[in-house]
Amino acid sequence: MSAMSATAAVAPNVQVRLGARAGKAVKARRSAVVLRAVSEPEPTTEEPAAEPSASPAASADADAPKKEKPAFKPKRKFVKKTVTVQDADISIGNEYTGKVKRVQEYGCFVDFGAASDGLVHISELTNGFVENVGDVVAENQEVQVWIKSIDAAKGRFSLTMKPPPSAEEMQAFTAKEAEREEQFKARKQKKKSAEEGMSKVKAIKKGQEIEGIVKSIQPFGAFVEIAGGVEGLVHVSEMSEDYNIKIEDFCTVGATVKVRVLGVDGNKVKLSMKEKLDLKVMMEGIQVEAGAGVMEFALKTKGVSPAQFPGFDTLEKMKAEAAAAAAVAAAAMPVEGEETAAAAAVVEEVAAPAAAAAAVVEEVAAAPAAVEEVVAVEEAVVTEAAAAPVVEEKKEEAAPPAPEAAKVEAAAPAAAPVTAPAAAPVVAAAAAPAAAPGGITAKQVKEIRDKTGAGMMDCKKALQESGGDMEEAVVWLRKKGMASADKKSSRIATEGAIGAYIHMGSRLGVIVEVNCETDFVSRGDRFKEIVANIALQVAACPDIEYVSPDEVDPAMVEAERAVQMKMEDMLSKPENIRAKIVQGRLDKMVNEKALLKQAFIKDTQLTVEDYIKEAVAGIGEKISIRRFVKFNLGEGMEKRNEDFAAEVEAQTQALAAKAAEKKAEAPKEVEVAEAAKPVVAVSAKQVKEIRDKSGAGMMDCKKALQESGGDMEEAIVWLRKKGMASADKKASRIAADGAIGQYIHAGSRLGVLVEVNCETDFVARGDKFKELVQNLAMQVAACIDVEYVSPDDVDPAMVEAEREVQMKMEDMLSKPENIRAKIVQGRLDKMVNEKALLKQDYIKDPSKTVDDLVKEISAELGEKISIRRFQKYNLGEGLEKKVDDFAAEVAAQTGQ
Repeated sequence: MSAMSATAAVAPNVQVRLGARAGKAVKARRSAVVLRAVSEPEPTTEEPAAEPSASPAASADADAPKKEKPAFKPKRKFVKKTVTVQDADISIGNEYTGKVKRVQEYGCFVDFGAASDGLVHISELTNGFVENVGDVVAENQEVQVWIKSIDAAKGRFSLTMKPPPSAEEMQAFTAKEAEREEQFKARKQKKKSAEEGMSKVKAIKKGQEIEGIVKSIQPFGAFVEIAGGVEGLVHVSEMSEDYNIKIEDFCTVGATVKVRVLGVDGNKVKLSMKEKLDLKVMMEGIQVEAGAGVMEFALKTKGVSPAQFPGFDTLEKMKAEAAAAAAVAAAAMPVEGEETAAAAAVVEEVAAPAAAAAAVVEEVAAAPAAVEEVVAVEEAVVTEAAAAPVVEEKKEEAAPPAPEAAKVEAAAPAAAPVTAPAAAPVVAAAAAPAAAPGGITAKQVKEIRDKTGAGMMDCKKALQESGGDMEEAVVWLRKKGMASADKKSSRIATEGAIGAYIHMGSRLGVIVEVNCETDFVSRGDRFKEIVANIALQVAACPDIEYVSPDEVDPAMVEAERAVQMKMEDMLSKPENIRAKIVQGRLDKMVNEKALLKQAFIKDTQLTVEDYIKEAVAGIGEKISIRRFVKFNLGEGMEKRNEDFAAEVEAQTQALAAKAAEKKAEAPKEVEVAEAAKPVVAVSAKQVKEIRDKSGAGMMDCKKALQESGGDMEEAIVWLRKKGMASADKKASRIAADGAIGQYIHAGSRLGVLVEVNCETDFVARGDKFKELVQNLAMQVAACIDVEYVSPDDVDPAMVEAEREVQMKMEDMLSKPENIRAKIVQGRLDKMVNEKALLKQDYIKDPSKTVDDLVKEISAELGEKISIRRFQKYNLGEGLEKKVDDFAAEVAAQTGQ
């Protein structure tokens, strides 16, 4: 083996040994560093004696210079405790007397005789709240403790200084724990039942038809048990297509009903008692025209046809004649010189059958309401057929002239189907020009339904009427929706919501009330969006004053009419058109101030009235804007502009004169009082504490403590009085800035708009002022009877009238005459103060009034603050719900 190979063989072992040796050296150095850091060196007084060497080599090593090893101080020895209580004798609830050894932020350690000290947590010091442990115990203090818990593995004891409960308290505690255990078991059982019910609910599928038992009936619907322990809700709207139905007419408790699953949301099952409509089945075997209405389709579904009623033969004959005339007119192509005469002849020829058809329609009008719908449809078909010749003639005018032979050939096939006696082919031939060139797809119906929110059949009919054009179909639905909205305008809407809008900067605010018929609709997102849009619309229209043109004062309109009639530009107009011109101007003026006539800000092609009608058509209930109020910050107020230098000079002179007057009146008394008043030492900690509580200035806090002898409560009272006095001095200033705030109570049935003024926008933008505005809006909402801001705002005439009434009351006649006026004045003051906002107790601190709150904030911010006005809306106040007999209403509509 070569030297190189031998070295390579032992190299790994050498590396391992060297690495281990280096690691031990590193550990030794680290241990030495740690020991030096935690130990103190021990001073050495004598040199240690040399040990006898065992060999000459050892003596040689001893003679060599040695490295001095640092001497270390031995470990600190702790004083041994005197154990008087053995761990085996310690049990929970035992009482011991111990001494506090250490006080920590979280509690204190107590030596009660055991091998280790026990911990009394801060929450176990007393029965009340403890903020600082040092306030209750101190080191070496003797205390009485009880064992709360034992951790034998770690040798720890948890103590308490709270006395253990008595037998009665322990019994009550045991009973409470037993009750909690029962509640826990009940919740556990309920959870288990819910999980079992959830497993049953998962087996229920959407669209499944099930027979169930009605378990309970509520105002909004009925709960039906469809499986063991699984109940679903049948909403009142899913019981019938009719409106304002009674649930008792469809189901009773304990009855078996057939329901269909609409959907499953968690453990909630939505059910319906309505029959599911299968369009494919409904269309089978039913022949209707492409533009047939819903009523005609429904009648034919039930097997009702016009042939079952008198006058049908005459009507069919009239339609056949009209169709024949239309076909002949379309086939005939007059020359250019004879076009006008031919058109006139065709119109005269078709007019007679159309008139006869109208007469037949009048005869059949006495039939039931269902037949009237069918006859109306047929009349529309006849009218279209009568108008067809003129339309075709106009089209032929634009087309190049065709040979006469082609006209004759086209006339023969066109006239052939007209002679068919059956009614269906005639109607189909008449309706063919109005039908869409291609079939209406479900995708088109869905798209237009998503855009408009209209019904599926209405969307299909709109597409058919507009030839598949989406835009035309939307216009058709809008017209239809507006018509249905007009029909709903006679209903009474007493539900709804209160909405508000505060523009950026809080300088413009709006509160509005929008009504609907049911609270079910008012809680929907669609209605909430309408209310928010209307509030935004009111804020965006600076000139509006009322909701509808009908609300304008007729006297004002007549006065304006008289002025307009006498204007110079009107005198030059012909007399017979002056009234119309003036009426147009008046209508324009009135419409400019009416909310419903303004262009909708989110779609300027619509007016607000059109927007409301579209919403009515989509939701299916009457919606009306009842009222609104708009606040513009500082409107009608003027800022006072004065010479600041002159004002400062005047105030300085007034203060100097007042000081000189006081000094001249009682200089000695002041000196004696100042000499008698003791000087109170005030610490910076006290000043900081009272400043945190009151928000006053540092020097004011110090002076308050000196004036009150160091008493915190008295100092706060002194500062409040000083603050109110300074606020009263600021009352003469003009506050034209500020903010407008709003508060809408939960449920949107109560709303408040309030304007609070200050002197500068700097203060108005501060958080303190914004919080004040919000609190005042909430205060107005909480005070039911407030009608005005200050008692000074009350109408003096009303007060005098009430005074006369009070003076003549019977209880006043028995009082002495010399005190009647004072008693009545006291009653009047109480009545006025109950309706004034400033005199109400502040809801967040009943110890002070709203007036005191405003003065405190005014003193703190250094500006005059005033509540200028407010408006409060209660939903539906002054409206009455209409209660009708549904059966009588149906009978009235059917003519019975």
